[in-house]
Amino acid sequence: MLDTSDGMSGELIFTLWAAIATFQRQQIVKGTREGLDAARARGRVGGRPRALSAEQVTDARILLSAGQTQAAVAGKLGVSRWTLKRSLDFVVGI
Repeated sequence: MLDTSDGMSGELIFTLWAAIATFQRQQIVKGTREGLDAARARGRVGGRPRALSAEQVTDARILLSAGQTQAAVAGKLGVSRWTLKRSLDFVVGI
């Protein structure tokens, strides 16, 4: 059993544990980054797929400009109004 009640030895033990934990975390982060870089080099793309394709966003814009409501257009595309709005905003931001 370790006695951490003594100021000097207790502080030393906790400092060593903290240093080891920091080192382990850095190794995990490094390995994760290397793995992601290797996957990107192989052409893999992470993340969730887009709910609407660029063609669907274009169709949505046409329907909206024709006077249909966002709710109606979203229903036709099978997504929520919020997903439609985010998709419209995202394509505009490019």
